[in-house]
Amino acid sequence: MTTRDRILDATVESLASQGIRRTTMAAVADSAGVSRAWLYRLFPDKANLIGAALIRMDEEFWDDAHKRIAKQQGLAAQVAEAVLMSRAVELPLALQLSQQEPEDYALVVGTGIRDVVPGMAAFWHVHLDEAKASGELRADLDVPRAAEHVLRTVLSLVTVPGDAVDPDDGRSLTSYLEEFLLPALV
Repeated sequence: MTTRDRILDATVESLASQGIRRTTMAAVADSAGVSRAWLYRLFPDKANLIGAALIRMDEEFWDDAHKRIAKQQGLAAQVAEAVLMSRAVELPLALQLSQQEPEDYALVVGTGIRDVVPGMAAFWHVHLDEAKASGELRADLDVPRAAEHVLRTVLSLVTVPGDAVDPDDGRSLTSYLEEFLLPALV
């Protein structure tokens, strides 16, 4: 395990038990077994440290998501799986922190949130490229724009309740997505 990994593990542990406000650079350094000077060499401030820890957690989530989604046949089923998976996971630490300490979370995440949507949309590029290559989607599809559209659809289905679709039922989701998402892409 690298020093950076030990530091990020210590940061996640502190965030989970102490929250943002009470997580300190000194406590993370002590827990990771590094000097504060070394910690500051790698992460110039608390916001960078916490951001790096949250990004690493996010990357692990998306790696698992790619594997699960790739097992599904067809884009509608893949998007439905993404919604089901997102709704089924235990509340991610980042979301817990954003709800428990919204002001501190906003300060730590700050303008970095602008980078989140493009990064999350990029997740869909590979799946859209595969669907395009198989003929499921139109050949002239603008994959980056379509990926953002898919992401915004997933985010809406995960977070905003409605009456048109049951976001916890795979068949209902797939049917809904085949009717309303796919026509924009085929």
